[in-house]
Order: sequence, then C-alpha cells, then structure tokens
Amino acid sequence: MVYADIKARILTGQVRPGDVLAAHQIAQEMEVSRTPAHEALKRLVAEGYLVAQPRIGYTVTPINLDEIRDLFQIRVRLECLAAELAAASFTPAHASAFELAHANAMAEVKRLEGRSPNDPEVVETMSGLHRQFHQMVAAMSGNRRLTTMIGTLQDEMQRFWALVPGYLSQSYVFFNDPEHQETYDAIAAKDAHRARASVVRHLRDNLHNLFDALFPDEPPIDPSVDPLADVADDPRWAQQGG
Repeated sequence: MVYADIKARILTGQVRPGDVLAAHQIAQEMEVSRTPAHEALKRLVAEGYLVAQPRIGYTVTPINLDEIRDLFQIRVRLECLAAELAAASFTPAHASAFELAHANAMAEVKRLEGRSPNDPEVVETMSGLHRQFHQMVAAMSGNRRLTTMIGTLQDEMQRFWALVPGYLSQSYVFFNDPEHQETYDAIAAKDAHRARASVVRHLRDNLHNLFDALFPDEPPIDPSVDPLADVADDPRWAQQGG
C-alpha cells in the first residue's frame, strides 16, 4: 500500500524530480509505522525512482535527456516485437476484448468530461487507460516476460510525461488516438510489418514531443543521433512506406 501510493505520486507528477521524501513524514501521513515507509522508499531507490540522501531523506530522481533516449531505444524494440507477435496471434476474441475495452474507455472519458485536467482522478484514469491499450497489445504477444518488461518501461516513461502540464489527462485513449487505431488495424489485419511501422511512428512522435516539452531551449534532436533511427531505417520498416 505505501509503496504503491508513493510510486503513483511519482508517476502522476504529484511529487516531482528533486522533491524530498522522508520516512517519518510518509509514516505519519499514511498512518503506518516507519518500517513499511522505509521499506517502500528503499524499494523505490532500487527501482531508480528515488535517490537516498544521507541526513536528508530521499529525493525524486532527476531527469535527463540521455535517460529518455535510453528508454526509448529499449521501448521501441520491445513494442515492435510485441506488435509483430500480436499480429501473428490475433483472433476474433482479441477483437471483442479491444472493442469492449474501447467502449469502457469512452464511458470513462464521458464520465470525467468537464473535470479539471489536474484532478488526480482524471490524471490516474486517463493515464491508466493509455497504458491499458499498450499492455493489451503486449499481452497479445503471448510472451509474459515481454509484457512485464513493457509495463516497467511504461512506468518509467510516465514519470517524464507527468512533468508536461495536462498530458496525462488527455482523452487520447484506445481508438480515440489515431495512432492507436492505426496500430490496432495493422495487428487485426495480421500485417506484422505495418504494425511495426506504426509503433515506430508513434514512439518517434512521442520522443520528439517529449523532448520539445521538457527541453524547449535545446536544439531539435539531430537525426544523426536519433535513438530510433536505426529501427526506423530497418528495411522491414522502410519497405512499408514508413
């Protein structure tokens, strides 16, 4: 409970890079002893979300461009693999599951319509629905280890997006997002190459948008050092007209 609560605060931007967390304050706020608070904070240090600071407490890990590039390099490869495997295994049952998930997502969008984008419930719900689409694609791969790895990377990426005002509250979930629709259509058509191309385009757009939002004073990403360039230039991707 303590671990999940603190992690959720980091992933939704309620605590930001550089903020200090102290075990005694966490324990008091959550009405628990210091032991579970310490254990939760140490676990988050091990996962890279916090940095232990002697005589200070724990600070939320700062962000930097190299870390973002590293994560995108890994994520694009894993999600391309997941999309290719999903296309090979797609069934009518998967189609029904996605249709139901989309309908439920749109019901949530309607329920929260008009609420402040800073409302914690809006942030948590919309970001969760965005994650759900990617996790459902990953799960279709049939590879549980791959699905877990993609989920972990999504957590790490979400803490970056949480720093972009209003991003996590957007209603571009499931088929409300044209790029999600494009990826799904390719998978449903069992077109692994097109599914891969769609994932690359989606994540490349994500990378450039995130870079521009977090580092507005930096020059645009140089194509020669674009961390997705070698994936995008793969002949299997290029032959699809991407």
